[in-house]
Amino acid sequence: MSHAGRIVVVQALLGAVCSAGFFVLSAALGTSALLAVLSSCLPSAYYAWVQARTFNATRLLLHGVLKMLVTFVLMAVCIVQVGIEPLAFFVTFLVMQFAYLTRPAGAAGNS
Repeated sequence: MSHAGRIVVVQALLGAVCSAGFFVLSAALGTSALLAVLSSCLPSAYYAWVQARTFNATRLLLHGVLKMLVTFVLMAVCIVQVGIEPLAFFVTFLVMQFAYLTRPAGAAGNS
């Protein structure tokens, strides 16, 4: 699995843990956290899929910008149309971003 694919898996795991914690508190908080997971994981999974299939830097840059735009659109839809609990949504979204701190296999210092 590529490093980008591992990031998506770690994001999904972090999001699932946050969502479960928020569902314990209330269904509205848990639903908002779950929407944050979808808003982040769907574009990231798409980008990981594209990254695994192309080596063209221009195309990767274009798809990176597209990933960011789709993330913003999904977040906006969740905020405006669905009506989220902001604390659960943004805390979950923030926690999921820590997945980008994971190192690829074979990186220096990684055993």
